[in-house]
Amino acid sequence: MASSWIPGPELAWRLHAECPAPCVLFQSVRDAAGTLLDFQWMVLNPAAEVLVRDLGLDCSLSSWDAVVEGLPTRGALSQVVEQGHPLTFELGCRPGGAERWFRAQALKQGDGFSLWLFDITGVHATQRSLHETLEREQALRAREEHLRLALETAGMVTWEWSEARRSVIWSSNVDVFFGQPPGRTGDSLASFLACVHPNDRTRVAEAIAQGLNAQGPYTFQFRGLWADGSVRCYEAVGQTFHESDRPSRMLGVVMDCTERERAQAALREAEERYRLATWATNDVLWDWSPTTDRIHWGEATHTMFGYPPEEMGDLAWWAEQVHPEDRQPVLEGLRQVVASGEASWSAEYRFRRKDGTYAHVLDRGLVARDTEGRATRMIGSLMDITERKRTMERMQEEAQFRERFIGILGHDLRNPLNAISLTARALRRRSVSPAQQQLAQRIEASAARMGNMISDILDLTRARLSGGIPLHLKSTRLPEVCEQVVEELSVAYPGRAISLETEGEGEGFWDSDRLAQVVSNLVGNALEHGTPEGTIFVRCLSESDRQVLEVSNPGAPIPPHMLATLFDPFRQVSRRNGRRSGLGLGLFIVRELVEAHGGQVSVRSSEEEGTTFTVLLPRDARRSARSEPLEQAHSA
Repeated sequence: MASSWIPGPELAWRLHAECPAPCVLFQSVRDAAGTLLDFQWMVLNPAAEVLVRDLGLDCSLSSWDAVVEGLPTRGALSQVVEQGHPLTFELGCRPGGAERWFRAQALKQGDGFSLWLFDITGVHATQRSLHETLEREQALRAREEHLRLALETAGMVTWEWSEARRSVIWSSNVDVFFGQPPGRTGDSLASFLACVHPNDRTRVAEAIAQGLNAQGPYTFQFRGLWADGSVRCYEAVGQTFHESDRPSRMLGVVMDCTERERAQAALREAEERYRLATWATNDVLWDWSPTTDRIHWGEATHTMFGYPPEEMGDLAWWAEQVHPEDRQPVLEGLRQVVASGEASWSAEYRFRRKDGTYAHVLDRGLVARDTEGRATRMIGSLMDITERKRTMERMQEEAQFRERFIGILGHDLRNPLNAISLTARALRRRSVSPAQQQLAQRIEASAARMGNMISDILDLTRARLSGGIPLHLKSTRLPEVCEQVVEELSVAYPGRAISLETEGEGEGFWDSDRLAQVVSNLVGNALEHGTPEGTIFVRCLSESDRQVLEVSNPGAPIPPHMLATLFDPFRQVSRRNGRRSGLGLGLFIVRELVEAHGGQVSVRSSEEEGTTFTVLLPRDARRSARSEPLEQAHSA
């Protein structure tokens, strides 16, 4: 039945001659019982012929589903045929690789339907672009709100200055942060300095000028004068980015450290009070006789702990006031000092006050002995350090929060940074001018450098807050890891010579990606600080129970006074050209990764031999107490 249907001559003529829009006539395909199986096109006008040919479509409608987007169900189209109701919908396709959208209308035509396609590609693209723009704006507002709440919670504001703009952009809470009326902080240096305490303005202006030319992060502290006359303490941390040896951009944060300064001042005051109290015997002084166990307590015991002199007794009374959880180790430590011949004793523990509460105390004593070495007397002082403990705990919590916030911020920066990198890469692939190619290459290189900084910050956060950088241990050949890293760096530094020497199989149970990071950081450090004409040597040597990795370079030695802190975070050494790059986290991350494997890293440096970093790794990192739970967690 389906193959015998032919449209009338008038309709066929209209399809072929009159309409520039694609039009297809479909006929129902049914079985012997009349059940609808599919639709098959019978007539195409010229526009439809071009479209069908470009898309490579068969005559059956069911074959269109894989190529055309938005086709209605067969049930919906059967309603057009059975009941005569028109059906309007949108179709999308890619003829010749170019996306096109049509507003389609199906109209009953005998035992089939005619499908008219009206091109709405431009309208659809505009609507989709508008929708995507709105989604991006909403996401951006959400991120900005998230950042604003995080900054307010952390007591911080962000700022940005660029050479092109010549003005400062602050986060939205800046006026509240500096205690100023709306708009008072402004976007200029002069308006910001107006918020600084008059006695600190000159110093702050000089610090900003020095930071403009600084290589790497810098920080300075100042006092702010609020509109109500109160004074707050702030700490600014920033970094300047340079282009063609000229400062082009400055980024940073300002933290309110008033409470921290007050806490530190309180701690210094407490220590000063202790010193003065010791001089004036206002600390709790005690005198113990080991032979009788009698203790003479100073009068300050009543003032500090509430005990009247008549209640204070011997060693047994003192032991009763020590917190039950601390009592046994404190007593054992005291007995050991008395019996061993040591000259001094100290312990921190909780001491019960008269009202039943406990104070954290620092107890220290000196032992006097007779000619035979027996302890005859012990004199000491008891210091209440409760407030100091609380202050230190608060300061530690604040430090952990700041590092956690930096980690979160670094993680959130990856998405926009990836967008920058992809955009720069796309620009380089286009046919643009050499100057534009150079700008795109500079953007891509800067984004890659910033990505490395973010990775270092995230590793720092993991090392500080998560008990170490996680490892994924598996069977690994270190020579293969070194070969891959050396090959990559040789491509990145075509004018530099890097020599790889291997001895033995170098097999072990390690995290291959993290070891590649170790090798890359050490070789990158050698490339940066070694002489340009010198050869970088990478040696991978196998020993019976461990693996040795050495990276050496000729050049100026590391100053001896810096060797002790070389692997600390944010440490940078300028040896060759006087310039510094990065955040100073590379060697810190090397040490963390090596120690996570249960290994060690060391450095030696001299004028004659140059600088050599040596890494010693156990053959199986699973035996390391530090890496074992990480490996187990990965296996789980």
